[in-house]
Amino acid sequence: MDKLSVFLIPIGVALNFIGAQIAMLLKLPVYLDAIGTIVVGALCGGLPGAVVGVISNTINSITYPTYIWYGVISAIYGVLAAYLSKRKVFCTLWKSILAAFLFALIGGVMNSCITWILFGFNFATDTTALFAIPLHSVVGLPKFLAEMVAAICMDVADKFLAILATFFILKSMPNRFLVKLRLGNVYIKK
Repeated sequence: MDKLSVFLIPIGVALNFIGAQIAMLLKLPVYLDAIGTIVVGALCGGLPGAVVGVISNTINSITYPTYIWYGVISAIYGVLAAYLSKRKVFCTLWKSILAAFLFALIGGVMNSCITWILFGFNFATDTTALFAIPLHSVVGLPKFLAEMVAAICMDVADKFLAILATFFILKSMPNRFLVKLRLGNVYIKK
């Protein structure tokens, strides 16, 4: 990692922390805790993005202790952001929106698996449960499938907002800053 990537890690963590706190305070059905992870991953590479994700989950676990277990998902988001950045996915809005569905699918599936294990093969106590319980009791889906469908649906909204924010952050960065970053050349405006 270069010095600028190390410098951007706390900024990414701050973005994640602020987003998560806003979502919690407003009791939004989204997390908003991956914007910094995705931005740093897209600009600096997979390792710095993963570090942002893990540190963010560790800090957020002070308020919500179970968040620490979801750090692996955040690390994957950082690596995925770097991979998609190399393929210029975040350069166009429509590709970015499609990427949001990929992030949501990966996050929703992994989230439901971790939740299922943490809560003794039962529903979580967060907002996902508000959607999962009716899917199980009213629609008749098995508990695990209801949890997974609810997690993916919630992640679609969350990752759509995160990717949209990421897209506009990347578009607004000046070229003189982008040239100094490992993957910044992807976003240089001609």
